[in-house]
Amino acid sequence: MPHLFRTLHGREYRPGENLRLILANGTETEGIWGGSAQGEKLQWWVNKPGHLLTQTRDQISGIAIRDENTAEVRWGAAPAGAHLFFILEPSPQGKSYRIAKMVTIAATPAQTAYFNEERFSLFGTFDRDGAVRKIEPPAPPPPDPPKQAELF
Repeated sequence: MPHLFRTLHGREYRPGENLRLILANGTETEGIWGGSAQGEKLQWWVNKPGHLLTQTRDQISGIAIRDENTAEVRWGAAPAGAHLFFILEPSPQGKSYRIAKMVTIAATPAQTAYFNEERFSLFGTFDRDGAVRKIEPPAPPPPDPPKQAELF
């Protein structure tokens, strides 16, 4: 799952931070980034009572994933004009905040090799009718070559 993203203005976001989001109708809202929602189950998420599909207010320039084996953070470029999608959950009872779950998709083999992760962000934007228009991400760099063993 992605662990960081950066806007075109250079602002970096991490899980647990407040996000500025936009609904399909253009209404601005907020949510706290907490977890993910599988894009393959997007309709299920959207059909849950009080759940809303949103996109980041600002366009995205990059996404980063922390390798669970090495703890190395690897950045990948976002496509031009892309936003990230989030499912905004209803506020917990008695609370004023809402959790925003990043919509993820299955990583391509090249993404899996570079990021060492099976899930990746869904890039896109809302169309005028409120439908999701997916934008394909650029290919990631090739993975690092294996480390050479000691010669002696």
